[in-house]
Amino acid sequence: MTSSIFQLPFSYLVWHYALAWADLARLYRNLAWFLWNFFSISLLFRTLFSPWRRLREGAQKDTGGFLGSLIMNTVLRFIGFFARVATILFGLASLALLSVAGVAFLVLWPLLPFVLLAFILTGLFGMFSF
Repeated sequence: MTSSIFQLPFSYLVWHYALAWADLARLYRNLAWFLWNFFSISLLFRTLFSPWRRLREGAQKDTGGFLGSLIMNTVLRFIGFFARVATILFGLASLALLSVAGVAFLVLWPLLPFVLLAFILTGLFGMFSF
């Protein structure tokens, strides 16, 4: 039992500096996959010029009905286009933000044990300063 207590800091450092990098990469891939699928970016690219919510005006036999439905279908396609582009841009911005946060996290990851040690020492020495 006592040997495992003394072995704990070494085991943590081995995990932190050697094994955790694969877990962090898998976590990043999972979050990127989630954002890509949450915003349905590939589906929205495939259906970029489809009408909004698949709404469609049926064409009537006369000329006025045909032109009215043509105009309405064009308007619905424009609405669908702009809604999809806005969603795609928001999804890509979320992925970019995830990438920036991922790079920042990878830069800070090696420093975290020192931050933990600094917090512990500050807490211990701060306790006795009363």
